[in-house]
Amino acid sequence: MTNSFTLSCGMRVLVEPMPYLRSVACGLWVDSGSAAETDQLAGASHFIEHMLFKGTPTRDARTIASAMESVGGMMNAFTSKEMTCFYTRCLDEDFRLALELLADIYLNSLFDAEEFAREKNVIIEEIKMGEDDPEDVVSEQFTALLWPQQSYGRPVIGSVETVSAMTADQLRAYQRRQYTPQNSVLTVTGNVSAEQVQEAAEALFAGFRAGAEAVLQPPQLVTAAKGGYGYTYKDIEQNHICLGFAGVDCRDDDFYAVQLLTNLLGGGASSRLFQEVREKRGLCYSVYSYPLHYRPCGYQMTYASTRPENTRQLIDVVLEQINDILHNGVDEKELHSSRQQLKGSLLLGMENSGSVMNRLGKSMLTLGRVRTVDEAAAALDALTAEDVMKAARRIFRPGELLLSVVGAEDPQLDVKQLF
Repeated sequence: MTNSFTLSCGMRVLVEPMPYLRSVACGLWVDSGSAAETDQLAGASHFIEHMLFKGTPTRDARTIASAMESVGGMMNAFTSKEMTCFYTRCLDEDFRLALELLADIYLNSLFDAEEFAREKNVIIEEIKMGEDDPEDVVSEQFTALLWPQQSYGRPVIGSVETVSAMTADQLRAYQRRQYTPQNSVLTVTGNVSAEQVQEAAEALFAGFRAGAEAVLQPPQLVTAAKGGYGYTYKDIEQNHICLGFAGVDCRDDDFYAVQLLTNLLGGGASSRLFQEVREKRGLCYSVYSYPLHYRPCGYQMTYASTRPENTRQLIDVVLEQINDILHNGVDEKELHSSRQQLKGSLLLGMENSGSVMNRLGKSMLTLGRVRTVDEAAAALDALTAEDVMKAARRIFRPGELLLSVVGAEDPQLDVKQLF
């Protein structure tokens, strides 16, 4: 059972005791990601994430790095388009240390000038590393096609140009606007009680105060492109392909139907695409589909890679399967199998403190409440074949296919003619 309360400083806290474990996972979330950034500050949220590991008045960067590892735990962070999370996972006996460490870096980071300059170079190398990865490039190109000239279409990490131009003062000012108690959520799961968390958190976050500047909110209107094609040359052996469509947001009535539709299309080794593209035709090693759901928008996408001469055939087979769903529907057997697969993933995730911590934080920030596993399982059970068909007709719209290709040969395809 999830316990929820608000600290005296105004920060929300969610605790899910899991007394059968020996671990505790803590996540400190801020309702701020790359979607809230201006063009000039593209990549700021990710840069701040890095800087919070670079020193406080009582810990230098090395001490922060070793604090959890020295007791057998781990500490890390991630930034997405809509949120940033700093998290730990450790033995239950080290819970207080983990929470104290998170509070220290969240509230007291120094943004030291030397560390800032060094980390700017690290992030530029990270950007270059992503540019060397065709799977990263093809997916970033896809989102840029889908949401052109909008923050949701930009890479979370920013660009070499924007990161190079940033100053430490800009990052501090941006952090003061975004990292407020009302914009933050603490999630704790594992072998710990709500009373233990509340007592520790009240003490550690007693000095957490909002700055004078208003918190920036993510844009509420995102306009999706009505189809598009993008190609980037890379001297590599395969063409990497992302194809898909604009999807639904995280609050949409068709949220679960799209999840089920995408899973049966390309969610696992028994999915239509895996069987048709890899097992029957041998066109690729890996093919999969997935949806992403943000607050104002979403998408449904399929990824695969293959030799250049097989590119058109692979794309045709993927679109044949989509058309088969549109024209012939889905049968009860594959519907049941896909539903059980999703439910199994949800329920098995309940056995891991880190998974539960993530689910609580993301749900609270995106929905303003906890979407329970029982609620999700019940919603999946209630879906019919017609519900999935309704979602398919809504997602797979003729003339609105988006296709992104990265590789040594441009297939030069007209997406309007493909679908």
